[in-house]
Amino acid sequence: MTSAALALVLTSAVIHASWNFLVKRSGHKIVFFWAMAAAGLPLVTGPAIFFAVREDFGLTQLWYCLGTSTLHALYAITLTRGYYLGDLSSVYPVSRGIGPALVPLLAVLLLNETVSGWAALGIGLVVIGIFAIQVDSRFLGDLAHPFRALTAPAMRVAIATGLVISCYSLWDKAGLNHDVPPLTLLLFTIIGNFVGLWPAVLWGIEPGTLRSEWDSQRRSILTAGVIAPLGYALVLIALTTSRVSYIAPSREVGIVIGTAMGVLILGEGYGLTRIWGSLLIVAGVIALAVAP
Repeated sequence: MTSAALALVLTSAVIHASWNFLVKRSGHKIVFFWAMAAAGLPLVTGPAIFFAVREDFGLTQLWYCLGTSTLHALYAITLTRGYYLGDLSSVYPVSRGIGPALVPLLAVLLLNETVSGWAALGIGLVVIGIFAIQVDSRFLGDLAHPFRALTAPAMRVAIATGLVISCYSLWDKAGLNHDVPPLTLLLFTIIGNFVGLWPAVLWGIEPGTLRSEWDSQRRSILTAGVIAPLGYALVLIALTTSRVSYIAPSREVGIVIGTAMGVLILGEGYGLTRIWGSLLIVAGVIALAVAP
């Protein structure tokens, strides 16, 4: 990976953790995320159409764009649900870290592939890190508590979110390889977020909720609406110059930032165990990235 690509990805990691923090801190997660997507659409639509026309956008490119919209609709649904059920400092690192560990495990189980020592180390570190995040100092004598925490609804949704993240990372890279302009692909990710949550906003909330969320969170919604597409645009640009196996793991440095925000700013429980756990997850993801 070039130094320029690394700088893009690390900046994106900080941005990603920041807007996830804003979503978690909001009053109504679904409304906030939907409004955030609505705020981002006008910023991206013009440039996305310009590059689509310039690059001779066709049916193949449209197929990849529709696929990423579908995957990002699922992502919006699972992510907001996870933040309703659990803490930022637990849902965020698990959802971001589980995908890179599951891919090689599934390859072994389903494709009869083998994993190298580095890959095995990486998987082990991710698993230990996820376990460490569930350790609560109040229940140190209860050895089964972390296992029960892993089966909680918030963790099940976080794992589902991680699966979706791994799917859209691979799909978006394939789309870029088939000459989908990065900003056009970005537009369809935002459309997916917007459309995926639209039914819940139209029929699943009480009257006045949208107005109330906008009045109380207007500045945060607009901030997230700007920085979220900016962050993903940086990743897509980096993907045009580097392999997804390098980009995706490097981006997970944001795991530590998001976890720290949850613990230090939102005052979530567990404290340092979650930060240490997130560091182990990042170390595991990096080991997976360098594995032969």
